[in-house]
Amino acid sequence: MTVPFSCRITYPYTPEFKDFTVSYFHVDLQGQKSPEKQKACHPGQGTENKTYTLKCLINPRLPDASATGTYYCCVHWQSIIVKDGGTFILVRDTGYQHPPPSSRKPLLCGFTGLLAVLSVLGTALLLWKKKQKLVPRKHPTQSCPDRRCASQPSQPTAESVYTALQRRETEVYAYIESEADSPLPAQSPPSQEKRQQFEDDSEVNLVYENL
Repeated sequence: MTVPFSCRITYPYTPEFKDFTVSYFHVDLQGQKSPEKQKACHPGQGTENKTYTLKCLINPRLPDASATGTYYCCVHWQSIIVKDGGTFILVRDTGYQHPPPSSRKPLLCGFTGLLAVLSVLGTALLLWKKKQKLVPRKHPTQSCPDRRCASQPSQPTAESVYTALQRRETEVYAYIESEADSPLPAQSPPSQEKRQQFEDDSEVNLVYENL
């Protein structure tokens, strides 16, 4: 892993300062200085006796957390060495890592399968509710724990009209037979007036026959 940082070198563009070398090093958290490493930075074309600024990009290699520290740039001229203020770089052993591509596919397939199962269950639930609304409900038979309810005769249903009528005819016929079988009440002997009227009617009928 590398973390780039830049060194800005400003110097007068004169023959004395045209030739130089750039190096860098770092000082870790324990104060130990690393060996200097050369960096090739070639200056561009400037104007004589004018100030010139060169930007040199450095990419130090950071293997692990031990590379944490302050990194310095050094410019070496023939008669002078200049060091900048330094750049602090913090290196961590662990950090955010992208998940491997192979693990994304199972997660996507599992999520899609879960959505499909939920969709099927929702459709089945809607169909079941619709079917329950269409089926007529059966009224439960009421149980009568009291013994008096068992002794009461059951009422005939509306479908047994013929049976009810036939039963009534049988009852009427039985009543007529009972009346016929019963002995007639003893009649009192006819009175004298009725006997006289009967004899008069007989004489009238006899006269009518003679005529």
